[in-house]
Amino acid sequence: MKKRIFAKVFILCIFIAIFVAALSLTSCLESQTPTIALPDNLQSQQQTIQSTISVTGQGKVKTLPDEVFIDISVITERPTTQEAVDLNSQISKDVMDAVNKINAKNLKIQTITYELNPLYDYSKENQPPTIYAYQVINTIEARTTELEKISEIIAKATEKGASRITNIGFDLTEEAKMNAKNEALAQATADANNKALAIAKPLGLTIDKILYINESETSFPGPLFAPTGFGKFETAQDVAPPVVMPQEIEVTASISVVYLFKK
Repeated sequence: MKKRIFAKVFILCIFIAIFVAALSLTSCLESQTPTIALPDNLQSQQQTIQSTISVTGQGKVKTLPDEVFIDISVITERPTTQEAVDLNSQISKDVMDAVNKINAKNLKIQTITYELNPLYDYSKENQPPTIYAYQVINTIEARTTELEKISEIIAKATEKGASRITNIGFDLTEEAKMNAKNEALAQATADANNKALAIAKPLGLTIDKILYINESETSFPGPLFAPTGFGKFETAQDVAPPVVMPQEIEVTASISVVYLFKK
């Protein structure tokens, strides 16, 4: 009987020891578990994000082009390719020499397309077409910053054998583009500032400083083309040099600005 009581007491003591050990281990683990500390400036950052005004500023500048270009084509047709090429080369040289002698400011002349095509005769019934000649089309571009020389360029080119005037276009030089862009960005910045002040004032807020600014977009339109009304002509008398008035080119800029305000 005494042995049974002793056994029960012994088992109870073991359970108590295990329980106490478990409590001690849990306490030890909890003491070793790392804690995650929030940044001290988290609240300040949240307050900064909440105390902002975001606006988009727009700027627009209209400026006259300071560069003109013209596409001049020389077209020749001869029975053989060699004859067509040789004749075209001679006329093209005469045209370019004449344009160069005008001494227009910043004049640049370059070939932009060159074509050699066979010409077919389809007049014979039930017969395959036959080549009766070859056509060469050499198109050169003359570009200058002296816009008033365009009429003289056309007159000299046609006088020396140019066959077609395909394009007259106006553009901005790189320097003019940069100046227009800077002016448009300045207008966009002023527009953004005015919008921020217009929003803040009725709310009793004071603009403090700029938190963020980004250039969203700057737009340069492509060259503006003037209608020539020219087709193929044979002599200089077939075309009168036009008086072409260039249109204004519009440059736009957009920026995004985030302002900090205080009450």
